[in-house]
Amino acid sequence: MSGSHARHSILKLLATVTIAALAASILVTPAEAHERNNVFKQRTHLKKRGKSAVGTPYSYGGTSRRGFDCSGFTRWTYDGHGQQLPHSSAEQFNLGKRQGYKRVWKRKNLKRGDLVFHKTTSARVGHAGIYVGKGKFVSATSSEGVRVRSLFDPYYWGSRWVGGVRTPTTTK
Repeated sequence: MSGSHARHSILKLLATVTIAALAASILVTPAEAHERNNVFKQRTHLKKRGKSAVGTPYSYGGTSRRGFDCSGFTRWTYDGHGQQLPHSSAEQFNLGKRQGYKRVWKRKNLKRGDLVFHKTTSARVGHAGIYVGKGKFVSATSSEGVRVRSLFDPYYWGSRWVGGVRTPTTTK
């Protein structure tokens, strides 16, 4: 093989590798390229956004910092994270049946950003919140507005646990 032919072969190989790398970068979005890191960032942001609303008053049907109900609060927290949650705790719980969502039955298996649900009415699910880690969740209640509470509270929340839902935003 002559010197110019070897150089031509190397240049051809480099061009092919470069084109393949460019094609791969077009097909794989930056979020997918760093999927694990992106999920961590999503979870962290959901936790921070939810906790940033602590102190906001309760308002039946509320979906803004002027006042929230429980499902309006979870919907607001997830806004901008690729999920358009319904404005109903029961409907949010039922998302766990859909493809891309994951039902979480055991509290020990929750991850930050998971939706959590409790039985507070005669219906199976009457309350929604967001898990923020270390056995705690943030939610809006009619008695206290947005607060962080323990999932294991022996006086109220602990015995009313129903389950959780992991959304596609935080599942990958």
